[in-house]
Amino acid sequence: MTGGGLLGLILLSMGWLFFLGGLAVNYAALRRSLSRKVPAPEQGSSGALQSPSGMGFLPGVVGSLVVFFTIPALHRWWGVEIPWPWLWIALPLVLDPFCLGGLLLLIFARLRRS
Repeated sequence: MTGGGLLGLILLSMGWLFFLGGLAVNYAALRRSLSRKVPAPEQGSSGALQSPSGMGFLPGVVGSLVVFFTIPALHRWWGVEIPWPWLWIALPLVLDPFCLGGLLLLIFARLRRS
């Protein structure tokens, strides 16, 4: 293995770990924000609740980039042919709740209410 190949393997591994860790952080922040109770206005609250923040949309974007660079590496090194590569590249964006996945959840929740 050349130095460039080793560096690529290290970067892909770090990207996958960042995506999985960031996804866990974002889901934990989403769970905290959904389980938070809103105080009644007559109890003297200021009305401004601070939302727990995750890592934003960054894990979804990093995951999408990592998949983009992993698919050709799988084909080149092990001969694995991935069907529908653009579906797999877009999947991390849909899985992340603070990315496209959160927008889809919001749309479905509003459709379900009405």
